Amino acid sequence: MNLHGKYSEKLHNMPAPGTGCHHSLLGAANYGIMAGVPQEDIFSDLRASIPAGTRKVHDKEIEEAIQKAARDHSGGRTFTPRSRPAPVTKNPRKALQTIIDNANISDEITLQESSPIRLRDEPAYDAVLLLRTLYDEGDFIFAARDRDPGNSTTIRPVCELVERFEAGKETPEFFIINPLSGMPAEKKSGGLSYRADGCVKSFKYCLAEFDNISLEDQIRFWSSVKLPIRALTFSGSKSIHALLDVAKLAEVVTLEQWATHIKDRLYDSILNPLGVDAACSNPARLSRLPGHYRTEKQKWQRLLWLSAEGRPIQC
Repeated sequence: MNLHGKYSEKLHNMPAPGTGCHHSLLGAANYGIMAGVPQEDIFSDLRASIPAGTRKVHDKEIEEAIQKAARDHSGGRTFTPRSRPAPVTKNPRKALQTIIDNANISDEITLQESSPIRLRDEPAYDAVLLLRTLYDEGDFIFAARDRDPGNSTTIRPVCELVERFEAGKETPEFFIINPLSGMPAEKKSGGLSYRADGCVKSFKYCLAEFDNISLEDQIRFWSSVKLPIRALTFSGSKSIHALLDVAKLAEVVTLEQWATHIKDRLYDSILNPLGVDAACSNPARLSRLPGHYRTEKQKWQRLLWLSAEGRPIQC
């Protein structure tokens, strides 16, 4: 296996904080430096690969791992992280609580009943409803397991996915939130992929989720916050996945515009300081596909709210 492959393997097998994550950060950073991956990309890759655990991994810990790897493998050249925009509020915790306290909805039933598009009682139909509402029939969507590669089996036009699900085929766990081009692009970790950020054809949605507040508070937050929401999906575990309408936030047609308008101005300045998972900020992000039954949790991934336009729930 080459250095890029070893780097990718380290990222994909990152243990949770509290179970060896600190040591693995350095191991992945070493392979990234030796493979010639830009240090800013290594930082983003490490941040995105860290699963939930018993403690929070701060940016400084990641930066120190990259700096040590750079000293050991690149002649002493150290890592200088890209400056991040300042949060729009000086007290994000207070701002989060204010949004939660202003909510009029705190339970799933009320949230579902408030959905502009009527949701079906049977969650197995949710994937079809979501795909028909959010995408064009010709959009190519990745729908599969999280580790599956992009190919003709996992990336299909919406019309074909709808036909399969309506025929009773099993709904997969995950989907990539934005339509793909069907052409390969280079991964940050090296090599080509059909499901990389560079494969995104149109930047329609961005994903946001919490993993550190209760489901009730998540419902309160999403029903109160003034953001252009298109869909809310219960993950079948401890989080709600929100799809936000990118077109209502900024004009984004390139990865550079995504980095400026979505990554910097939305995630880094607003969402991440409020506690939204920082790993959700790339355009080829996986989300839980509603309509899948999680046998390990004995729960459905299901729609909680769906709209034909991006808008706040409490208008």
